[in-house]
Amino acid sequence: MRQETIENYLKTIYHLSSHNTLIVSNQKIAGKLHLNPATVTEGVKKLHELKYVVYEKSYGTRLTAAGIKLTLDIIRRHRIWETYLAKELGFGWDEVHAIAEELEHVNNVKLINKLAAILGNPIYDPHGDPIPDEKGNIQKSNFIKLSEAKLGLNYIVMGVTDHSTTFLKYLEKHHLIIGARLNIIAIEDFDNSILLVCKKKEVSISSKASACIIVQTI
Repeated sequence: MRQETIENYLKTIYHLSSHNTLIVSNQKIAGKLHLNPATVTEGVKKLHELKYVVYEKSYGTRLTAAGIKLTLDIIRRHRIWETYLAKELGFGWDEVHAIAEELEHVNNVKLINKLAAILGNPIYDPHGDPIPDEKGNIQKSNFIKLSEAKLGLNYIVMGVTDHSTTFLKYLEKHHLIIGARLNIIAIEDFDNSILLVCKKKEVSISSKASACIIVQTI
């Protein structure tokens, strides 16, 4: 199994397991990686042999301590690259994810740490996702989903969970980028859509969209 394939499996398992709090089925892994279940079964067996995961046929897969360590390193590389591409090279937040998916497999600790130093050792990437430090620690936050916001309060956009180009373009259209300040002026009982003010303009956000926007009270 190629190292790139190993890393893709581990990162997928980590995200599907909600940061290693859940057991992940082969069916879910197959769906996320667009592979057939038989291929995934062989893959997780190999990862089990490498001691990156614990796999039980009738139970599922979870990461070991070694698997978590490597996964957090991959995530660190990915998010440092995203930040460098956005801040230093001028790529849009809708462009950096796909490029970082390739660059994250360059396993050079010195390079990543130098990039981080150039950036001022950022805590969050351009999408608001936390960047693990060199030891794999992730800073805790009190962020919530916009869908959990309260009427009449003010918030600042801290991140997004949907990195698709269409969604990010949608947010840009309404100025709902990282750092944008907004006020909740109405929440519809029927569909939980939210009416808010951002940049002195009223914007109606669907419940589906608001569940993908991360905010903090101000």
